[in-house]
Amino acid sequence: MNRKTSEKELEILGLIHARSPLSRAELVKLTGLSGGLISAAVRRLVARNLIVESGLEPSKLGRRRVALTFRAGEPYTIGIEIGGYFLRIVIADIAGNICDQLQTQTMLSEGFSAVMERCFSAIDQAMSEAGIKKEALAGIGVAHSGVVDSKRGVVLSFHRPGQMSEWRNAPIGEMFTERYGLACIVEDSVRMAALAEKEIGVARELSDFIYIRVGMGIGSCIYLNGESYRGAGGGAGEFGHITVQEEGPLCYCGNTGCLSTLASCSVIIQEVAAAIGKGVHSRIQEMVEDNLDRINIELILNAMQEKDSLAFRVLNEASMHIGVALADVVNLLNPSVVIFGGPLFQSNPQPILDSIQRVIRQRALEKSANEVELIVSSLGPESSALGAARFAAAQSIPTLHARRA
Repeated sequence: MNRKTSEKELEILGLIHARSPLSRAELVKLTGLSGGLISAAVRRLVARNLIVESGLEPSKLGRRRVALTFRAGEPYTIGIEIGGYFLRIVIADIAGNICDQLQTQTMLSEGFSAVMERCFSAIDQAMSEAGIKKEALAGIGVAHSGVVDSKRGVVLSFHRPGQMSEWRNAPIGEMFTERYGLACIVEDSVRMAALAEKEIGVARELSDFIYIRVGMGIGSCIYLNGESYRGAGGGAGEFGHITVQEEGPLCYCGNTGCLSTLASCSVIIQEVAAAIGKGVHSRIQEMVEDNLDRINIELILNAMQEKDSLAFRVLNEASMHIGVALADVVNLLNPSVVIFGGPLFQSNPQPILDSIQRVIRQRALEKSANEVELIVSSLGPESSALGAARFAAAQSIPTLHARRA
């Protein structure tokens, strides 16, 4: 096989992996190649058991088209999210189907080495449960909520209490490679969640959108022309560090009044607990049976549904801060769609969306404010780990293609 033919096949494989199912006609449109070249390449890829014809799909012209999908099964990839609170593992096959998933607490307070050992143990457990041997793996993807250097597979910093020195310049990519003998990619957790949203979520048909996740911190990912915009040094998307209150709380970045200090889930939980501790009446106190350490964002959202005034007030203030920051982004980028994910939007998100929308209409230019649609992610809390697994699978396609050539 000549180099040019190989490159065309890899392009087709990449598109089918990311946007499956696709028809031959759609591949012609996406690649600009002729129908004859596409058909010939598809025949070769089917013969090498890389893709399959998965059935017929209706078309706008009435003629049913053959749908092409990536062949399911071996090899497999592992996706890991190392978050501030949860550690999540996803094992997926090359087509992106989840074979097993696992969630446990990260337990950052135990230190870097203990967290890494917990990662290894969780992976081994998930592999055992799925009945997958190490030899069947093609790669590992790690989604981390710290500041990462994806080219070197290094966590540069992890801004969590007591963790600054523990995670500084941590070579976690190298550690996973040494442990499992596999290529390992390390990426920002929000970027990986946005990738999953783009490939299998509500952003599947979108070329341009902004994905915002509100959890223990706040981050975003910007998609332009179907690609994630990374910025000059890979640091684009720090939505949580937009200043929304000049004299606001001190942020770990050194600035004051960053959005993350006013609207993240960790801040919302702290504010509710502090108010109850000062004697403010709330149903949340009954829900946690006076144990304020049990307060979480889901409880607060449930309390808001039950018309708890404290929950409503704190969540409304956080939503207004998000709206203030997003109004500037709407003016700057004029997005058509903003997708929200993370714990703040996993239960009864409509009141929060409505509050954000009101602030955008008050603060952004009328045309841009009317053109943006706010929607909620269709994926669950495993989205970052799933995105990391899919990204690792995409990186392994050239090797798989070469082996089957």
